Amino acid sequence: MKKTIKTYAILVIASLFMMACGGSKDGDEHGEEGHGGHDEHGEEGTVSLTEQQMDAIGLKIVQIEKRNLNIGVQVTGKLELAPQDIADISPIMGGVVKSISVIEGDKVTKGQLLATLEHPDFIQLQQDFINGTNTLAYLEKDYNRQKKLYEEKIGSGKEFQKISAEYNNKKSLVKALKIKLTMLGLNTKEIANGKIYSVVTVTSPMNGIVSLVETNVGAYVEPLTKLFEVVNNDKLHADFRVYEKDISSVSVGQKIFFTTTSHSEEFEGEIFAISPVFEEKPRALHVHATIENEKKNLIPGMYIQGRITAKNTLTTVLPEHAVVTQEEKTYIFVKIKGKKHDHGHEETANTKEHEHGEHIEKKGKDEHGHSGHEEGKWTFKMTEVIVGASSGDYIEVKLLKPLSKGAEIAGSGAYYLLAEMGKGETEHSH
Repeated sequence: MKKTIKTYAILVIASLFMMACGGSKDGDEHGEEGHGGHDEHGEEGTVSLTEQQMDAIGLKIVQIEKRNLNIGVQVTGKLELAPQDIADISPIMGGVVKSISVIEGDKVTKGQLLATLEHPDFIQLQQDFINGTNTLAYLEKDYNRQKKLYEEKIGSGKEFQKISAEYNNKKSLVKALKIKLTMLGLNTKEIANGKIYSVVTVTSPMNGIVSLVETNVGAYVEPLTKLFEVVNNDKLHADFRVYEKDISSVSVGQKIFFTTTSHSEEFEGEIFAISPVFEEKPRALHVHATIENEKKNLIPGMYIQGRITAKNTLTTVLPEHAVVTQEEKTYIFVKIKGKKHDHGHEETANTKEHEHGEHIEKKGKDEHGHSGHEEGKWTFKMTEVIVGASSGDYIEVKLLKPLSKGAEIAGSGAYYLLAEMGKGETEHSH
């Protein structure tokens, strides 16, 4: 019994010792981990990476520099035609479509037949014109006779006034009928000589392409109903919107380069007009540019995006990949801790690691062979900037706060730093 109690006591002491040792170990690990996490986050708005991480993402160090920047204004818009280059074709009188001579996409010339219409009203109009013309000829003779008698004071003034009114009324009626027949495309001289047209023609008012056919054979069309649309794509132009902040950089004669979603090639144009009236929402001006469309592969309505080239300006710039955007603000990552660089060229972490790798390995370990937290790491601080125009691979950068002379900035890989900082803030919040 005593032996059993003694054995049990030994087991209890051993268990307590193991728990104590385990707790101490966990505490040490937790302490180390906590210290590492704190070091990882550092001050707010910073991010630290090892040289191995920087080498993996190909991070490069750059500096702000002065460059002559061919400043361009980024714009969007669409291809349009001037009102005089679009024709909606409608009959002035209703009728039944007897024939159609074109389909969408056909090239047409001015005066070319598109369709024919027929209706009894067309025939009646010609009969009225013939009758009116014949009556007018008789009234004209009677008018001249009465006028002569009146002037010689043989005929009465009342009779002359009556025949004058009849003659002038008929004359205006015949003139109106003649205009209507001419608008229908009918030859009034032939009609006056007794010819009657059974159909009227619908023709193209200009050279162009049939872009729309809105009827079919046998359909009755009301007066002024749109039957066809013809467009002249030779006069196609670009219509862009330029926002108020960029208006001072735009003028007539500037070149514009743009692309469309359906064509990979870049097209060129030249500004010929700037609207003097603001569009309120958004506040912008319309800018019109002639374009090169030799291949005839651009059509009205295409959405386009491009840039208007402006003057060369000496300004502070960075490579575009050094600037990141977050929540509608722009930032750069300025190095605040890490080895110095030869600023004559961009270099990666791997470059310096190759030069100093052995030294880093020795300096980066303590007497127990463990890596330190500071050695071999670079720390970057996210710094807000305002960006301006861009040209090629460079973008104009305006600093909100001055940087130290020769400040080093993360180039390619800046978005990776932004992502790493986001992860660090998430872990810190937990």
